[in-house]
Amino acid sequence: MIEIKLDPELQKVVDAAKAANPNPPHAADVPLAALRAGYVMISRLQSTQDIACDAITDFSIPGPVASIGARAYVPKGAGDQVLPGMIFIHGGGFMIGDLDSHDSTCRQLANSAGVKVIALDYRLAPEHKFPAAVDDCIAASQWIHEQASALSIDPDRIAIGGDSAGGNLSAVVVNHFAHNDGPRLAFQLLIYPGIDLGEDTESKQQLREGVTLDQKILNYFTEGYTGGLDVDLTDPRLAPSRMAHHHQVPPAHIVTAEFDPLRDDGKAYAGILQAAGVPVTYHCYPGLMHNFILQTAVVSSCHQAIEDMAAILKKALA
Repeated sequence: MIEIKLDPELQKVVDAAKAANPNPPHAADVPLAALRAGYVMISRLQSTQDIACDAITDFSIPGPVASIGARAYVPKGAGDQVLPGMIFIHGGGFMIGDLDSHDSTCRQLANSAGVKVIALDYRLAPEHKFPAAVDDCIAASQWIHEQASALSIDPDRIAIGGDSAGGNLSAVVVNHFAHNDGPRLAFQLLIYPGIDLGEDTESKQQLREGVTLDQKILNYFTEGYTGGLDVDLTDPRLAPSRMAHHHQVPPAHIVTAEFDPLRDDGKAYAGILQAAGVPVTYHCYPGLMHNFILQTAVVSSCHQAIEDMAAILKKALA
């Protein structure tokens, strides 16, 4: 265990939550429907609302089993011009999260980076276990690249990214494309990604009793995603760090938080990509914890972190 010294603004949020409910149930013990609804509710309460874009449109993408929900964000002032694009894959342990939970994040990235963001609503576990999410994200990303012109997106300037489970899935998609002659994406933005579900890193050991993410909820999500299946947790579709080689994947920016058990996953993956000759930058935000991109309205450093990521994304797709 380590001493957790959160950003002062974040500490106030944590303290207020404890004062309002001193003995809340653990997230893993909450009925899944309530957990999903609560995730969206908290993100709406803590993330910046009323960010105006030129257009926000829900639509469907053909999927391997059923249509995949998607939402397109046209940045403010862009009109109908052709823009760089970003495929955004939300986090939530493969079991929670949707287009609404990360709506604010997508709006801010679209406006600040000047990109057209396409967010994906892939199938969730445990109703749809591994590899359903992988298959949906690969199929949707392939379709977006093929339909780039119709979407007013430059096919040569498409990035992919997401947070937590979405970071995992983003890395899996680019690895799949690199090894199967798929479309060449231009950039990957991996935000506190869960890169190796079976690896017990130092940060996971130090933060087993973390603030928002602990070992119990990590186990719950892994069980929900893979439980009852004959799978190896070192499968590269689960653990993208286990891919045989990474030298053909696009440049990356990897973000972690100081008090996140997944911190070392992201840091290690940055090292793996760098060793393979992939241009990669890495930044760990001090005083923050898992899910910080959903706290932009209550913690100023969280808002600034997304601005930082947007600036890097804009430069990468320039």
